[in-house]
Amino acid sequence: MVTKEIIDKFDVVRPYNDIEAEEVIERILKEKNFFNILKFLGGDDNVEKFLEDLKNLKTVEEFQNVFSNYAVEKIVEMTMTSFEYSGIENIDVKGNYLFVANHRDIVLDSALMQYALVKNNHKTSQITFGSNLMSSQLIVDLGKINKMFTLYRGGNRLEQYKNAILHSAYIYDVINNKKESVWIAQRDGRTKDGNDKTQISLLKMFALTAENPIERLEKLNIVPVIISYEYEPCDIEKTFELYVKEKTGSYIKSKNEDFNSVLAGIRGRKGKVSLSFGKPLNEFIKEINKEPISENEKFIKIAQEIDIQVYKNYKLKKTNYIAYDILNKSEKFKELYSASDLSDFKRYMDEKLEVVEGEYEDLKKIFLNIYGNPVYNFLTCI
Repeated sequence: MVTKEIIDKFDVVRPYNDIEAEEVIERILKEKNFFNILKFLGGDDNVEKFLEDLKNLKTVEEFQNVFSNYAVEKIVEMTMTSFEYSGIENIDVKGNYLFVANHRDIVLDSALMQYALVKNNHKTSQITFGSNLMSSQLIVDLGKINKMFTLYRGGNRLEQYKNAILHSAYIYDVINNKKESVWIAQRDGRTKDGNDKTQISLLKMFALTAENPIERLEKLNIVPVIISYEYEPCDIEKTFELYVKEKTGSYIKSKNEDFNSVLAGIRGRKGKVSLSFGKPLNEFIKEINKEPISENEKFIKIAQEIDIQVYKNYKLKKTNYIAYDILNKSEKFKELYSASDLSDFKRYMDEKLEVVEGEYEDLKKIFLNIYGNPVYNFLTCI
């Protein structure tokens, strides 16, 4: 049961609204670091004029249209060879969806989806915003004026359970009462090893407090969203984290590490980037709910269906095929890349690995898995 206490907390986790927007924009424009962001996006010559334009904005939608879409366009232009999207026909302009996405980059995964939605006259969605990322007022302001809502991380088991109930109730309210969509990652945190996999606990969180959990999932109108990067801008950071975990059993993030990953994700080379909207799961969920199996088995099958859509719709790049062949000492996909492509990727990998302390072969295997695992996953679907 969703209590009044939980509903009262919606106002704490929600994004900013239009009543708050003008004050928030004014605060953002006073921040020196925002000035630096504008310099990165547009160069010194355009900053003052852009600041004047931003001073006239009064709503969340205006800020997203004028600044956020511009920022994504500049990031695409400066750090990507190309950005393509597909499957937009799978969703209705008037629909409200729970977009369950594979997660590779802290900010760009959801930002690129918003960009694709706007390009096709869809409303932007609300976006989960991990409390661990709220490292400064500027980050909070930029997040919440871009329709991000707080997803609380950490705490003891009781706190985690209470937060899960809050998250579940809030997501349901956004989709079914406020008639907006929501973006959320398919797992807790980014995929570090390239092996995208939906957490069953996430699906169970969506259905907390529901009398019929599977029917609750149907009411959320789940659609898988799949993103792939030719070059993952945080590949070496992910490699190092997994290496340390493998050697010591744990990894403790340094102060501001998440924020630095945000910056690396924005600035780093990405090559070709692809985004795909999968097919809504409602019909699949209806059929699963008829099967004479346990509720837990139904959750497992729904998670597997999301994974299958991710694997089938993941746009594999030359870097993926090359990594797979290097890992397997094979030439299975040699027709899909040239000798020059292979040489370029090996050089890129060595340049990344040489700045990290550790055993080269172990680091190399972890690095290659980031790129090679999507091929393994695709092969399980054919």
